[in-house]
Amino acid sequence: MNNKYQPNNISKKEFTNAIKKMADEVWEFHNRFKVGSGRFKNESPNEIIKMRKKILDEEFLELNQALDNNEDEVSIADEVSDILFVAMGHIESMGDFGISSIKNVTKKNSLKTIETHKLREDTGKILPIKGKPHKWK
Repeated sequence: MNNKYQPNNISKKEFTNAIKKMADEVWEFHNRFKVGSGRFKNESPNEIIKMRKKILDEEFLELNQALDNNEDEVSIADEVSDILFVAMGHIESMGDFGISSIKNVTKKNSLKTIETHKLREDTGKILPIKGKPHKWK
C-alpha cells in the first residue's frame, strides 16, 4: 500500500476544539455519575484501569462488530469516538498519574522526526529507523 500523503482535510483548530470539548464532557460525565478520579483514592493506577477495562473492551467489541457488519462511516466514527471518550475517562480516573502520562507520551511523540522514524506501511505504525528490528519483521 503506497498511499500518497495529502494534507489534513480539517483544520488544527477544528480538531483540537473537538478534542477539548470531548475532554470537558468526560470531566462533566465523571462528576455527574460520581465516577471520576476522586472515587479512586485508595487504588493504584493499575487497579483503576483493571476495574475500568471492561468498559473499553466493550467499546472495541462494538467497533469490531460495526466493521465486520460493514456499517456506514458515521457508525464507525461514532464507535471510534466512544473508544476515545472511554480512554479519556481512563486517564482522568488515574488523576495526576494519568495527566503525567499524557505529558510524557506527548513529549515522546513530539521528538519523533522524519529523520529518526518511518511509517511501517503494512501496520500504519511509526517506528524508529534504527533499533527495535523485531518491530520491522
